[in-house]
Amino acid sequence: MDNYNELFKPSFLKKENRPALPEDASVTMAYVPLQLELVTYDEEKALRNGTLFPVLNKPFKGRMVEDA
Repeated sequence: MDNYNELFKPSFLKKENRPALPEDASVTMAYVPLQLELVTYDEEKALRNGTLFPVLNKPFKGRMVEDA
């Protein structure tokens, strides 16, 4: 392996502005971005919105998604 250290620090773990997909993404694998924000709703608001995490709250409005 030319760059052994890169195995333990792939591009998607680096702290920098990143494109939606890393440059080294494989076309044969699914890619799910890491959830970096761990802000949560209180229990009541989470139940009303169907998610504990505001960043995942994407109410469906026909063909458009409205940011929470």
